Amino acid sequence: MTYSHIYIIGTGKVTKECQKIASDFFKQEVIFAKNIENLDDFCKNLKNCLIISANNSYIFKKECVQNNTIINYHNALLPFHKGCNARIWSIWENDKKTGITWHMVEESIDTGAILTQKEIKLDDNFTALSLLDTQHKLAIASFKEALKNLENKIFKIQTFGGGVSQKIGFAK
Repeated sequence: MTYSHIYIIGTGKVTKECQKIASDFFKQEVIFAKNIENLDDFCKNLKNCLIISANNSYIFKKECVQNNTIINYHNALLPFHKGCNARIWSIWENDKKTGITWHMVEESIDTGAILTQKEIKLDDNFTALSLLDTQHKLAIASFKEALKNLENKIFKIQTFGGGVSQKIGFAK
C-alpha cells in the first residue's frame, strides 16, 4: 500500500498516539495537519493520500473522499449513534454496551466499512467523561489492528443503523 503522503487530523492524545503508531506501521512520516486555517482548501488538493481522522470533527468533502483513503475513529459501535456526542447517546439510551469503531470514510457521515470495533460493557458507574477516557484508550490500543485490516482489505460493511440521535436529527 503506497500513499503519496499520510496525514493525521484531530486533537489530543488519541491523535498524537495514533500518529506514532502509524509512523511505525508505515515506516514513513505521518504529517500532523494542525493549525490549518481552511481544511477545505487543504483537503481539496490532496490526491492518493491516507488521511487518518482521529478525534476530529471536520466533515470531509466529496472530492477529498473520492481522491484519497480516509479512516476515522468514532466513539460508538457503528452503525449505532452516528455523528457527534455518541458516548452521551449510549448513556442516554441505557445501552448495555458501547465501544469504538475505526472505519472507512464515505461521503455520508459514519457509514463507511468497518475496519475494527471494540466493545465496552456499560454500567451505572460510567459518566460521559469516564466513558470518553475509556474509549480513547481503546481507540489507541486498537489502531494498529485497524491499520492491518486496511492493509489487508479486511472490512465489515454496515447494514443498518440508528438510535435516537438519528431519529430526532441531532447527528448529520
